[in-house]
Amino acid sequence: MKLRIFTLYILIITIVIGSDEKQRTAVQSVRNILGTNDAQIHAKGQLRTGYITLKEKNQERTSAYGIGGHIHFNTKRWYGLKLALSAYTVINPALNQNPAHINPDFFDASNKSFALFSKAFIDGKWGNTEVKLGRQSLNTPFADGDDIRMMPNFFNAYTLTNTDIAHLTLQAGFIDKMAGWENGVDSSKFVDISEVLGTNDTDGIYYASARYDSNDISLSLWYYHYTDIADILYTEAGYAYALSDNIELTFGLQYSDTQASGNALLGMKDAHTFGISTQVALTSLGITLLGAYNKDNGKSGASDLSLGGGPYFTSMEDQTIDAIGAKGSAWMAAVGYDLAALGAPHLNCGIAYGTFTANEANMHYHTNETDIVVEYALLDRLTMTAAYANINHKDDSGVDFDQFRLIAAYSF
Repeated sequence: MKLRIFTLYILIITIVIGSDEKQRTAVQSVRNILGTNDAQIHAKGQLRTGYITLKEKNQERTSAYGIGGHIHFNTKRWYGLKLALSAYTVINPALNQNPAHINPDFFDASNKSFALFSKAFIDGKWGNTEVKLGRQSLNTPFADGDDIRMMPNFFNAYTLTNTDIAHLTLQAGFIDKMAGWENGVDSSKFVDISEVLGTNDTDGIYYASARYDSNDISLSLWYYHYTDIADILYTEAGYAYALSDNIELTFGLQYSDTQASGNALLGMKDAHTFGISTQVALTSLGITLLGAYNKDNGKSGASDLSLGGGPYFTSMEDQTIDAIGAKGSAWMAAVGYDLAALGAPHLNCGIAYGTFTANEANMHYHTNETDIVVEYALLDRLTMTAAYANINHKDDSGVDFDQFRLIAAYSF
C-alpha cells in the first residue's frame, strides 16, 4: 500500500450549537451529528418510536412506523472482568401501512418486527488497558453506529484500547460481523463482513489507531486492512480557537488514502480524498455557521468501504462523496440556531445545503441535497429529531426524492 501521511485538520460540522467545551475539537459532519450513537445514553435502557416516509419521483410513497428500544445489563468487575448483554427490539405495529409500500429501513429483511442481542461481550480492564470481545458499539471513521433509524449499527469485534499516556488513546481491533440497517442484508442479524461488502472470501477488517485529544486540538491516525480487498490510511486533525468570549472558530483537515490489496476481491481501489472544514460559533446570538469541502483525485473515487455514516466532512443525511463513484468533489454549507434566545430552551434547528459532482468527462454525477433539522433534548433523557432531506439529481445518475423521519427517544 502506498502510504500518504498528512497532518492537520478538524471540524465540528454540527447543525446544532452548544457542544461541550472539552469536545469542541471533535471532527464531525452533518451526518455524524445526526447519527451520533451516545454510549452513555445507551448504557442502561431506552424506549423509542419513529416514523419515516420517502417519496421518489414518479413512484409510490413508502412509509413506516416503528416502536422499540433496548435494555442493557452488565455484571460487576471480578479481577478486571465483566460481562455485558443488551437486548434490542424493533416492532412494526402495521398502523395504516400498505404492506406493498412499507419503507424497509426500520425493520428486518421481511419488513417485520425483530429482536436480537445487540451487545454481548466480555470486558477486561486492567489499569489503563481495556479489552472487549464480542458484540459491541464502535465509533471509528470507517465503522460506526450511525444512529439515524430505529436501531444503530452494532459490530461483532475484538478491540484493545490503552490510555497510559495522557491525552493519547491507542487502539487495535478486528471486525467480522455487523448488524443494523446499513449492513445491507438484514438489520436484525449479525451478518459476516464478507456478505456486507458483497464478497464471500474476506475474513474481516483489522484496524489500528492513535488519537490525541486536548481542549483545543485533536489529531488522529487510523489504518484499516480489509483482507484481500484494500488498505486504508486515514488521518484527521482539528483546532479550535476563541476569538472572544462570544466567538469561537474551529478548523479541520482530513485525508484518506485507499489502495487495493491482496486478491482485490472488489476490484480496483485507488482513492486519495482530501477534506477541509471550518465553523464559526456566535455563542451570544445562538448561531453556528459552518462549511466543508471534499475532493478526490483517485482513479476509483472516494472509498466506499465505510460501515456506517462514514468519515467525510461533507456527508449529509443521504449523500456522501463516495456515492459519486469516480473522481469528484463535494461542498456543503449550513447554519444552526439555538432557540433558547427566543425563549425555547433545549430546542435547536438547522439547514444545510450540499452539492456532489463528478469531474470525469465520461461520468455524469451532479446531485444537490438540502437538509432541514429540528432537535429537542431535555436533560439527556428525552430527545426528538425531525429531519427532512431533499435530493435533486441534476443528471441521470438517480431518482429525485424527498425523505422525512422523526425519531423520539426516552433514555433511563
